[in-house]
Amino acid sequence: MYSMSHKFMDKKEQIIAFQGEPGAYSEQAIREHFGAETVSLPCRSFEEIFAAVRDGRATQGMLPVENSLAGTVIPAYDLLVDHDLRVQAEVIARVEHCLMAVKGTAVSQIRRAKSHHQALAQCANTLKRMGIAPVEHYDTAGAARDLANDPDGETAAIASVLAAKIYDLEILSRNLEDESFNFTRFFVLGREDVPRSGTPKTSIIFTTRHAPGALHGVMAELAKRNINLTKIESRPRGNRAWHYLFYVDFEGHEDDKPVQEALLGILKRSSFLKVLGSYPAAKQ
Repeated sequence: MYSMSHKFMDKKEQIIAFQGEPGAYSEQAIREHFGAETVSLPCRSFEEIFAAVRDGRATQGMLPVENSLAGTVIPAYDLLVDHDLRVQAEVIARVEHCLMAVKGTAVSQIRRAKSHHQALAQCANTLKRMGIAPVEHYDTAGAARDLANDPDGETAAIASVLAAKIYDLEILSRNLEDESFNFTRFFVLGREDVPRSGTPKTSIIFTTRHAPGALHGVMAELAKRNINLTKIESRPRGNRAWHYLFYVDFEGHEDDKPVQEALLGILKRSSFLKVLGSYPAAKQ
């Protein structure tokens, strides 16, 4: 476990790293959480987010960890095992897919729409109803940028409101997604813990001994102290076949006595335990 430090960068010094092109949904989440004037740093990969924060090129990172439709972002959780950044906050952002094109284009002209495959999948029924063919692109904001750089009167992009603003594209239709409950959960990552605030939540990763009832024993450490579990996810452990890592979120702060007792109990029952951090839960 980690010691608690209360050092925290002043907002004016903040540079927030994210994965994707400018205008990505992660950057939109940065602006919603930190403010519209916050400086952001685009990264090509999740790994680069961790490197940017670790090396001091960014003060924090905005990492997507779960989507209400697509589920857990597995590569993000795998990196949380390998790196020692701390979870400083939880952010839940509404994903609103927008159909956008060069200014002066009418919806009736659009024959195809470019975007990331997940965005296209989330808008599949709407696109079919509109008679628009989906075209895969590596990134939502990248599709908007490429359309702005190489205009095509029959092609649109599906991306965020922020992407339309950045690349000076006209939004032809909003809320293009088939389901309205499309939200992405992010972790704000930093090198240090933050002062306690809001309603606390704690995230941990652990592995159990390969024995009957091992997981039940670990979960009992939370249950018998009335600690509410909010998420549990299992992933294969990369270095041992048929062994698993468990990712768990629960209500409470690691400085609380019941949580400290539970963590000590889990440590005794597990073969590996990592506390990712205690942080204010997102308001919903």
